[in-house]
Amino acid sequence: MLRVLLAALLVSLVLTGCGKKDDPNATEINPWGLSDDGAILGSGGSSDYMPGDMPLGDASGATFYAPGQYPDPAIAAEAQATLRTLYFKYNSYEIQPAEESILQGVAAFMKKYPKLALRVEGHCDERGTDEYNMALGSHRAGAVREYLSNLGVPLQRMDMISYGESQPAVSGSNEAAYAKNRRAEFKIGDMPR
Repeated sequence: MLRVLLAALLVSLVLTGCGKKDDPNATEINPWGLSDDGAILGSGGSSDYMPGDMPLGDASGATFYAPGQYPDPAIAAEAQATLRTLYFKYNSYEIQPAEESILQGVAAFMKKYPKLALRVEGHCDERGTDEYNMALGSHRAGAVREYLSNLGVPLQRMDMISYGESQPAVSGSNEAAYAKNRRAEFKIGDMPR
């Protein structure tokens, strides 16, 4: 037991010393997405649900476009109006009630065009390690994908990817920029044959 505690202490010290950001206001987070008590962050601490554990499905072979860039102009215009960016609270992948109407619109769009594939992209702000942000982005994309699946969009028509903090929507190191970078975005494409 003592060896386990010493090993845990050593890992904790290494992780604390390896943080890449020196922001005194940043909360120390770990790359496994767990709080200090071991609960999964963003889940309210009461679930062992991990959205990234869902199978990818068949959409992973599709060529994806930004909604307004899709080759069919009518679908592109509708996609651009419907597939809007979703935003998340700090250190969370929980779908906010204000975002549910967007997801209902996305589900209706996908049901209207059954030959389309959807990619859900998870993004984070710059706080936290690269590893943690990649995991959090994956959880955000997975939570969106699961929500859409529960609304009737088949899993095999959806793909997901995490960009972590690597593709910020807004540059800056302040809460206004952070809030715009904690997001999920959509791309569409034709289902592979």
